[in-house]
Amino acid sequence: MKLVAPTAFKGTMTPVEAARLLASPGDMLLPLSDGGDGFIECLKNKFGGFITELPAADPYGHIRPVPILELPDGTVAVECAKVIGMAGLKKLNPLETSSRGFGSLLALLQCAPKLLIGLGGSATVDGGIDWPPITLPPSTVFCDVKTDLADAVALYGPQKGALEEDLPILQNRLMSMGLPLGIHTGAAGGLGAKLKSLGAVLVDGAQTMLEMLEFDSACQVCDAVITGEGRLDASTLEGKLPFVVAKRARLLNKTVIGHFGSKGDGWETAAVCFDEVRFEEPMAKP
Repeated sequence: MKLVAPTAFKGTMTPVEAARLLASPGDMLLPLSDGGDGFIECLKNKFGGFITELPAADPYGHIRPVPILELPDGTVAVECAKVIGMAGLKKLNPLETSSRGFGSLLALLQCAPKLLIGLGGSATVDGGIDWPPITLPPSTVFCDVKTDLADAVALYGPQKGALEEDLPILQNRLMSMGLPLGIHTGAAGGLGAKLKSLGAVLVDGAQTMLEMLEFDSACQVCDAVITGEGRLDASTLEGKLPFVVAKRARLLNKTVIGHFGSKGDGWETAAVCFDEVRFEEPMAKP
């Protein structure tokens, strides 16, 4: 029996869909998210609760309903990628996109007893520069990378559509905002730093999710682990979920198979974290 524990294949499948596709009969499914795509889906799959919708603006200011999850204990979970994510956008341009819609959504949730915030997969690199005033309730932020704010533009700007000549402009904007530096502050184009400045606690999204969903206990009763996501590249080593899964599974002496839709710069270095790596763009089952 294998433990099938992938995260989302962006633009193709959610974590739950990916787990179902990669599994064989008898396997154990544990869909995961590091704070990016599929964050609230994975929490609901494990803990239950119910989904409601609130209006929020996408990166180009278009208002539409976005899902939030209320867990059985009243905690509210929100997912950055559902609001200002890259999926479904006709173009990517971080000089034009804004994270204000996500900030405005958090402003609507200031009375929640507690917030769990999934931070990853954003189309923005603005550090929350035009957010409304917010007083956060106790908030834990699941960050999909460890990156410092100062390094966020160079590492992730091109993935979000930035041209080489855009990078100094984006860097100067981020670094002029007086936001805190440190681990995880570069997550979601600097929103980690913005939320830290508002009193939120930034955590390693993958590690924390594995602990919440009791990954070690599930792993111990399986022979091998299957994980993966849409792309394997150098950023995988920045704390992306497949890397964390592989590291934890190997500590438990399990074979780890990584499935990825594509490869990017630095994939060879990241590939050594897995016992076997397969590249294939998966298609959801009918």
